[in-house]
Amino acid sequence: MEQNEREEPRDLTSTVVRGVSLAGTGYLLAQVLNLGFFVVLARLLKPSDFGEFAAATVLISLSMLVTESGLASALVQRRDQLEAAAATAVVATAVSGISISLLALATAPLIGTFFHSSEITALAAASSGTIFLRTIATTPDALLQRQFSFVRRLFIEPAQVLAFGVAAVIAAEAHLGPWALVIGQYVGYGVDALLAWIMVRWRPNFRLVSYAMWRELVGYGRHIFVATAVLRVGDQFSTLVLGRALGPASLGQFRYAGRLAGTPFGLLLACAAYVLFPAFSHIADDARRLEGAFLRSLRWICVVSFPAGLVFVPLGIPMVVIIFGEVWRPAGEALIAMCLLPAGGMLASIVSEALKAIGQPRYLTRLHLVTAGVTAVSLIALYKFGLTAAAASVSVGALVGGCYGLVLMHRVASAPMGRMVAEVWPSASAATVAALVLLPVEVFVVHAASHGFLLALVLLAVEALAYALIYLGLLRLIAPQTGRELMVALRAVVGRIAALRRPNPAAA
Repeated sequence: MEQNEREEPRDLTSTVVRGVSLAGTGYLLAQVLNLGFFVVLARLLKPSDFGEFAAATVLISLSMLVTESGLASALVQRRDQLEAAAATAVVATAVSGISISLLALATAPLIGTFFHSSEITALAAASSGTIFLRTIATTPDALLQRQFSFVRRLFIEPAQVLAFGVAAVIAAEAHLGPWALVIGQYVGYGVDALLAWIMVRWRPNFRLVSYAMWRELVGYGRHIFVATAVLRVGDQFSTLVLGRALGPASLGQFRYAGRLAGTPFGLLLACAAYVLFPAFSHIADDARRLEGAFLRSLRWICVVSFPAGLVFVPLGIPMVVIIFGEVWRPAGEALIAMCLLPAGGMLASIVSEALKAIGQPRYLTRLHLVTAGVTAVSLIALYKFGLTAAAASVSVGALVGGCYGLVLMHRVASAPMGRMVAEVWPSASAATVAALVLLPVEVFVVHAASHGFLLALVLLAVEALAYALIYLGLLRLIAPQTGRELMVALRAVVGRIAALRRPNPAAA
């Protein structure tokens, strides 16, 4: 590994573009599988089952912070002594994973007491071991990302989703309720850890492990640890509030809406952030080059993220009802309220990757404090008005956090505010107008969810296509250059797909 640790891709732009395509393809495959399994699970399990599982695992994501401690980012960013750093990270994450798993097991009764449920106590105790399974994949994951290896996105993640889904569906068919999700998690995380270690093709030299190296890694990673802790506490705060105040059924609806709203955000994160952090890190010493790369990335993130979220305004309810069933209609209403999560989340995310790359991770804490704080205050103010109002807090927090991220990028990295705004507003405006145009068509004319299943799917697809065409037309009108570049890119994708479908004369 030492020979390669300072190597950079010869053509970084081509590597990023290729990486975005591969990461996006793998993530899209994983999400298609995930959606399929959750369609099945939504019909086998009740909303309260998902709510109980969410309540039981509320501390799991928080405990992952302690076990990982920002070490993954420290490994990706590190420029020397990578072999010793990776070996030290393996030991540190394994020890902390075991310790926190035991602590989670011991605190399971407290979780059950908070939610007034012995079932949640049992679920929390049973889920504690997943912390260790997730922890032991930390180092190989970081090394794969550092090497611009996209095997995790193309192979490992789809395999994990497949393992989780098959196990969970089988258990749900056996009428195990929320326990089906616990079983699925164990199988999925186990497959993930096993494949990560197989694919990285590296084994630690434990003689290189040292306390001094651990201190160096934590020294870089502590800012990311604190920032991520703030963000995850904010995420789980909604689980605590809604699970106790509105009950497991409403919490289950909220979490399903969050899963759907987070899908385009996750896709963009998989395509961009996974690739951009190492890419930005490679050019961090060239301020001019970094600024140009950041602005280009910001433009295309906005071109995709704003319509990906705002399409839920006209189509959120019919999509959820058609795919998951009428019982999940409240999740569709909450999904509309979360429509700004993809755009706001990606604005904050791309700023986070840039700040980490230039060695300023300490500012992430401020960014995530703003996001989590605004979300929490909004939730407290709105949850008394019902589930949909509570869901709006997600959009409010994400949007304010994303805007503050641009302010930080201006202050810390001297990114020109005017140029950043110029990259954001065309996509935001076009996506908003497209949603407002299509909304009355769905509400007063189409009523997609009121038709039979097949016709409803067709109508939903037609409306989605209409939204895309309206958005593209408006974008080309507002930002002609961006619109032309996007159309060229879309025609290139269509051409590649068509070429793949043509018969190969040589093979014949």
